[in-house]
Amino acid sequence: MKTGAVLLMGFAALALLMQVSAEAKTYFVPRDIDDVRMALREASYGDTVLVSPGRYKVQAKIRSGVVLTSTDGPDSTVLWNKRWHILNLNDCDMETKISGLTFEGKGCNVCFACTTGAPVIEGNVIKQSWDGISLYRCNALIKDNVIAGCNRGVYMDYSDPEIVGNVLRNNGDGISMVSSAPVIARCVLEHNGRALLIHGHSYPTIGGSLSAANSFISNGYSVYNMGLRIEGTQYTDQREVAVAAYNYWGSLCPEEAKMRGDVVFRPWTDAEFTTTYEKCLEQQPAEEERSR
Repeated sequence: MKTGAVLLMGFAALALLMQVSAEAKTYFVPRDIDDVRMALREASYGDTVLVSPGRYKVQAKIRSGVVLTSTDGPDSTVLWNKRWHILNLNDCDMETKISGLTFEGKGCNVCFACTTGAPVIEGNVIKQSWDGISLYRCNALIKDNVIAGCNRGVYMDYSDPEIVGNVLRNNGDGISMVSSAPVIARCVLEHNGRALLIHGHSYPTIGGSLSAANSFISNGYSVYNMGLRIEGTQYTDQREVAVAAYNYWGSLCPEEAKMRGDVVFRPWTDAEFTTTYEKCLEQQPAEEERSR
């Protein structure tokens, strides 16, 4: 009896998936609908909103399972606003994807505001906003974006996102976190006031291997650690150590003055992520001494 019920549920789920796939629509902007916000209001789970080149003033909510992308990429397709937010993502699952667009804040609070869920934000240019991406209990995949000229490139609160392959430059804070556990891998963080700002009970994974190494170049602070320790189930007010081994710090001799708080940054890598070092290059033992 139980087996039959499980099979019935499986068939029902498969039928629903096939129905969604069969009914999926693509809305072309501006060919079908001349306004991105109105196209997003029409789109439902499994649908795509495909935007042609141009500049579009947008303040919109995107539904779970909707794909928002462009025909020609971010260089020619700009969504902008000067106040509040451009996109609001609330409880969006991993089938929700925003890609191939430029988001231009020019004074707005946030380009992306995500509350709960796990959407994919990939291959965009995000710039000139207070927060480029703001996450609250949102475990987004943030991949291969350029985030520049924001007060905070990525800000998160109680979130565990994956931040992979992004370039974060010329922001006040590149990545800022409160009580979060992001994975930060293969990113370039350059010319930010603070590349990483760690607050609250946060446990970020920062690089950690040659294949996941990040590049920190010409930032005011590379890691600014104000994180607090969790002991068992107790939240304490004691400082926690930030582990940031296996990253490139802009030279073969990292500037410890750019690490604030307790930061473990040894071993570090070269710019090509092929070699690791425990000491500055001039402090490395001579070749003949190493071979003894």
